[in-house]
Amino acid sequence: MPLIAWVLAGAAPIPALAADPAYPSRVVTLVAPQQPGSATDKVARTVAAALEQHWGSPVIVENKAGAGGTIGAGEVARAAPDGYTLLLGGFSHMIVSPAVLPDARYDVTRDFHAFGRVAVVPFVFAVHPSVPATTLPELVALSRAEPGKLNVAALRGGVTSMGLAKFFAATGAKMTEIEYKGAVSPITDLVAGRIQLMFNEIAGLQAQARAGRLRLLAVASPERVTAAPELPTTAEQGYPSVVVKAWYGIFAPAGVPAAVASRLEEAMAAARRSPELQRQLRSLGYEVVTQDDAASFARQVASDTQEARRLLKPPGQP
Repeated sequence: MPLIAWVLAGAAPIPALAADPAYPSRVVTLVAPQQPGSATDKVARTVAAALEQHWGSPVIVENKAGAGGTIGAGEVARAAPDGYTLLLGGFSHMIVSPAVLPDARYDVTRDFHAFGRVAVVPFVFAVHPSVPATTLPELVALSRAEPGKLNVAALRGGVTSMGLAKFFAATGAKMTEIEYKGAVSPITDLVAGRIQLMFNEIAGLQAQARAGRLRLLAVASPERVTAAPELPTTAEQGYPSVVVKAWYGIFAPAGVPAAVASRLEEAMAAARRSPELQRQLRSLGYEVVTQDDAASFARQVASDTQEARRLLKPPGQP
């Protein structure tokens, strides 16, 4: 189905499922497609608690980790579309992974009903203190003067892939990409000076920056962020196209009955207003999305999907 059709329809047409008139009349499961203790898990548990408070009925978090989040997401895509199995979806496994991983057996614009964002995750460019650059333009000039000398962490299948693709396309910077399978090792290597640049969420880098072990250059957001209001944006430094609005949002399998979808949207709106949810998300370094709806989120997902397919390719493709 073309993306615009998915946006207008909300999901691919499948045989109608009768709505539960008392929804939710039993336990709702919110799948977190990462391991316990991960950021995804923490956000899922925060959202589950807010939904549970609104409904007055239990919402449990089930961790289904593996393959960068695609295993859990795929299981939700194949679940019954009755509203009792939901997904805490992140930008990496809903947008980036399907564009670069042949084994991601779902299409977010076909297999899911998007209900709305709960948080936006700020991503930043950080360098080792030995790098003689305090701004992105200075970093770009340095890379052009000595092509390939600077090493940058590359995390395939994650938000980092999208950020670096946009950065290289906009700046023409010439760097050597060092591939990693997770975010912990490259942070260690950045602090040690074995690599010189990393694009990662601010929560994973801010403590090291405050300790002087690395330097933050810019946040890839349209506006400055609450977690670091002193940090200029990429747009302020002359690169308005280098913006990555990574998000967490709630999804259900495509085909959820309209009555159930309406109740879920109402519950999502109530959850966003929860002071505890807002406090918990801000403590993780995230920007809270206080207003969103299914239609707006569907448009965002469709736009992000198109952009990822244009910028990113599976390994081995030119």
